[in-house]
Amino acid sequence: MKKFTLIVFLMSALLFNFGVLASHASEVDVLINKLVEKGLLNQTEASQLIKEMQKEGARQETAEKTVKNEAANNKWASVPEWVNRIHFKGDFRLRYQYEDKEHSDGTETSRDRGRYRWRFGAVADVTKDKKWQVGFGLSSGTGDPRSTNQTFSNSFEKFGVKINYAYAQYKPFDWLTAIGGQMKNPIYRVQDLMWDTDITPQGVAVPLKYWWNKDGYVFFTPALFVLQEFKSNDYDDPWMLVFQGGAGGNFSNMWAKGGVSWYNNQKIKGNILEWSSGSNTRNADGEYIYNYSSIALDAEYGFKFDAYIQHLAFFGQFVSSDADNDNTGWLGGVRFGQKVKKFADWELRYSYRYLEKDAVLDVLPDSDFYGGKTNAKGHEVRLNFGLAKHVVFSIDYYNTRKIDYDPGKTDEHENLLQCDFNFKF
Repeated sequence: MKKFTLIVFLMSALLFNFGVLASHASEVDVLINKLVEKGLLNQTEASQLIKEMQKEGARQETAEKTVKNEAANNKWASVPEWVNRIHFKGDFRLRYQYEDKEHSDGTETSRDRGRYRWRFGAVADVTKDKKWQVGFGLSSGTGDPRSTNQTFSNSFEKFGVKINYAYAQYKPFDWLTAIGGQMKNPIYRVQDLMWDTDITPQGVAVPLKYWWNKDGYVFFTPALFVLQEFKSNDYDDPWMLVFQGGAGGNFSNMWAKGGVSWYNNQKIKGNILEWSSGSNTRNADGEYIYNYSSIALDAEYGFKFDAYIQHLAFFGQFVSSDADNDNTGWLGGVRFGQKVKKFADWELRYSYRYLEKDAVLDVLPDSDFYGGKTNAKGHEVRLNFGLAKHVVFSIDYYNTRKIDYDPGKTDEHENLLQCDFNFKF
């Protein structure tokens, strides 16, 4: 009897630990028959053992059903449905920056700076069909619309948090979206000749994108942006109306995209805008003398390769404003390499730009290129190198100078070097 009890105990423990009591009954029968053949069990003991196994299997099955039922009925056993409709993302950038500037009197100054930038945002699907969404983003920075950088300074000073964007979105169809609030820029642009990449416009936009087949599409984006609010008189508030249209296509070994934009600016002439770089033409009171309405072109044409260099693309921009003189700007460049996703992926980019004094409104251009001023020309070279998934090291170098400068003075050239560690999550 002791022998029988020991065999029952060992088989129960073994089969229980591997979870096969009920689902592997045939294997149990084979094992018991082997024990009978070896003379370790007689037929009566074998029958009794099978009954014990069946009882144990029934108890296990009942326990599993009980656990499943309890989990289904317990509200705290699963994550609330609305939590799954909120999606978070963010990034952090650590920067070393070197600046070298020549002033109009011929003197030069240089400085080293430590800077960082962090951004964190969320998008919530208000409805299960994702037609209604709300998004918001927070960031570091001083409030400058063209920068979210925070400079190391002032005896370990603590810095504040800014609202980077906050918007509501309605997408009734795959090809139509309506956005209102402070948003990521919906205007297509291949570089930052006219728009700094940190600018998040305030207003409304209705981007449309329609694919006529799997390879080609057209797009159209009307938008109304508020540039400033003057509390004394609403009639004087400057605003911008934008209409952009274009087309693009993706093919087996190449792609292309181009767009034409019309900017109809109102109430800028005779006003002074906050965060201006002060490089546009002004009157004696410091007010703009033009509205800076303009036509702009953006285009890119690229090739794909199955080699170490995976892509090669050429891109360009052009803008012309309603100013009487010095009213054009252009940019041309090339980029090649790989899409930076993992360690050792890389991409190199080069561009040259020429932006005349009154080509664009001086609150818009890239703040890193000659301090965000117009009346500037020069080179930019950028290298991105992957250190790991979601970790990228970048080197960005600018060599810039004035286009028009006072006779007998210098062109006030500037050199800017930025070394960044970028982390995305």
